[in-house]
Amino acid sequence: MKPQEAKKLEKFVHNILSKYLSKNDTVIAGISGGPDSIFLLKFLAKFPLKIHIAHLDHKLRKESGKDEKLIAKFVDKLNNNSIPDQENSPTISLVSKAVDIKKISKQSKKGIEETGRKERYKFFNNLAKKYNAKFIITAHHADDNLETILLNLTRGATLQGLTGMKTLDQNLLRPLLSITKTQIQDYLKYKRIPYLTDKSNLTDDYNRNLIRNRAIPHFKKINPNIALTTSKNTQNLREIQDYLNQQAQTWLKRHNTTNKLPAKSLTKLHPALQKTILRETYKTITGNTKNLENTHIEEVLHLINQNIGNKKKKFGKLLATLKNGTITIEKL
Repeated sequence: MKPQEAKKLEKFVHNILSKYLSKNDTVIAGISGGPDSIFLLKFLAKFPLKIHIAHLDHKLRKESGKDEKLIAKFVDKLNNNSIPDQENSPTISLVSKAVDIKKISKQSKKGIEETGRKERYKFFNNLAKKYNAKFIITAHHADDNLETILLNLTRGATLQGLTGMKTLDQNLLRPLLSITKTQIQDYLKYKRIPYLTDKSNLTDDYNRNLIRNRAIPHFKKINPNIALTTSKNTQNLREIQDYLNQQAQTWLKRHNTTNKLPAKSLTKLHPALQKTILRETYKTITGNTKNLENTHIEEVLHLINQNIGNKKKKFGKLLATLKNGTITIEKL
């Protein structure tokens, strides 16, 4: 990376963070020791913040203990202002925890990836409550976003799933979504900042790794900048989704309902709005749309459009029942 490229990237990241962060804000930063999180930490340390680093050891690798040591060493340098061009003196503390993800995965009968993510955010959220943090900040970047979109696509995601990650999602801040992994690694190499590589990312043992290592290299042969191109395109999709969400909420308020939908009125709407209303209803009841797929929505719409009374259909984790012209959605 050339000096002018580094300065341009520094200014870009600084401007993004400046939109969200204020002096003396308390934040939780998810730091693994990999290039992405070390890059994030370096830029967070340029702001006068109270930073609590959250490091979760998944105990999936024998050498995982080295991650915490590298982070601790880097934090010590930041706190003592011994790294060049660090203009501010933030307060940084390291909070680490070891969790046997494989054991929890077996007990819960959930996949390693899903279990790891659940435990990470459980840890992050607990710390956010403890320290009354303004944000939980993670180092997800453009390549991560591309992987998520492709993974959602293969699972049969709704439009919401194809919009990818949001920069700000409630108290979760992802400031690096417009930056590629190559930019991050080139910058760290230019600044001679060490980081660790998780060797498990190089295997095809997990679905995300399979997409990262096998599928995306082929896409990059067609478009080397596919991660950034996708990032820009998802903004267009997100605008469409936001509009549909607004229209869905207006319809639900007009009919003064959260889970009892008048079938006749619903069938008169555009299919895209019908689907959004069902998705918003699901979200209201469950708090999220994590287990909702497009096929679930289409099956419920088929039930409504067929106008068959006293019929029930499983709707993700919920149950949809059509009776007397009303579709009732409730917990099983």
